[in-house]
Amino acid sequence: MIKGDFILEWDRALGFKSDPFADKIFTPINQFLVDRIEEKEKLNWFFIKGYFYGTILGEQGVGKTMLLRWLEDRLKKYNRIHAVYINAAVFKEQVNIPQQMLLPLLSVYEKIISKPHTKTLTVEPISLIKKKLGSKSLALLIDNAQHLTEKNLELLKQLRNDGLRFQIIVTSTPNEYKKSRLAELGQDDLDITLRRLNFAEAREMIAKRVQVFGGVGIAPLNDETLQVLYDRADKNPREFLHLCRDEAIRILIHKKSLFDRQSMQPVQLQQAQPTTAKGVKGAKLQSRKSALAAARRSDEEFDIGLRKATPEGISESPLEQEKKKFFRIRFDISEKKSGNQNQPGQPTTANASLRTSSALRELNARSDDKQPVLNDRQRQELVDQLSSTSPRRKKEQEDRDKRKKEGLSETDRILRELADEFEKR
Repeated sequence: MIKGDFILEWDRALGFKSDPFADKIFTPINQFLVDRIEEKEKLNWFFIKGYFYGTILGEQGVGKTMLLRWLEDRLKKYNRIHAVYINAAVFKEQVNIPQQMLLPLLSVYEKIISKPHTKTLTVEPISLIKKKLGSKSLALLIDNAQHLTEKNLELLKQLRNDGLRFQIIVTSTPNEYKKSRLAELGQDDLDITLRRLNFAEAREMIAKRVQVFGGVGIAPLNDETLQVLYDRADKNPREFLHLCRDEAIRILIHKKSLFDRQSMQPVQLQQAQPTTAKGVKGAKLQSRKSALAAARRSDEEFDIGLRKATPEGISESPLEQEKKKFFRIRFDISEKKSGNQNQPGQPTTANASLRTSSALRELNARSDDKQPVLNDRQRQELVDQLSSTSPRRKKEQEDRDKRKKEGLSETDRILRELADEFEKR
């Protein structure tokens, strides 16, 4: 579980019921064992033929115990054979092999109250074992058999000489097997040497574990990550499981850190959050979704491409250029007499409108000519003709006409007015 800034139950945080990468033998074992077709066929033939002694050799972590446990599970489905699994590595002293063979055959009353296996001498348990077995045969599966003492080996030879119907399969590493006396037990009629898993088998092993423990596919790992871990483990299944476990935890911690960064908000935004229980729950859910979405993109790389602007890219379109064109209006100032003509210098509004319309018609007719057609004098006359006919404007116009006739400028007129006013005083 994730509590605060510390992760303890990482498997639950990833959605697993338990640790799927643990170095353990899970049951039902058939759901976890990667298909070793050739090895399974050899084991099947060994019991069909009734061979006495066989070996399963391989380096540490390659899957010897897993295969031996699978064999025990298969044999227990048949009533005519009694399978006993012994791990010699867990006994610091000599293994009491007869007791290990007898205990599974005892009833609950015998195990707790009468305890016949503790009251007999060394020879008597063999006869008790034969009695309990009846018509059954015995399959003795010894894991890490290199730890068996010389006394254990002599006892196994004696059991065979005493007529006990049993078969022995042992596991060991190749080097330890050569150093031991296990070969004295008999001819090796099994002769299995476990190879390392290929990548497809290693991936299948991870997928089976993840799915049994409630996961999907090989998540949170992917094929690329598995390939890297598989190469780093040098194809050893046990080491591969350890690396997958560490990588899954690393991914969880990495995404949690990213989630914490994404979920941090300014104080103003936090104060704006709803205060009701339902609103707070919805806000937290939305924040979690955003953080998880950001975590999925945490390993992606973003490439921002920059390009230099070209003259074509920054040039204005023809439509924009067309909008910036200026229109030049030409006015018709030709002296045409009309039936309702006023005095010169006093045009009416109707006459001005007619002249303007005439100028617009001339503009439309000569749109191809863009040169100005009016000089300064003509423009002034046109303005004078379009001026208002109000009394004030009419008086100003008369004054301007008078000054033009006298040939006085505005400055001269002001000076004259000042002189006249001074003389009156």
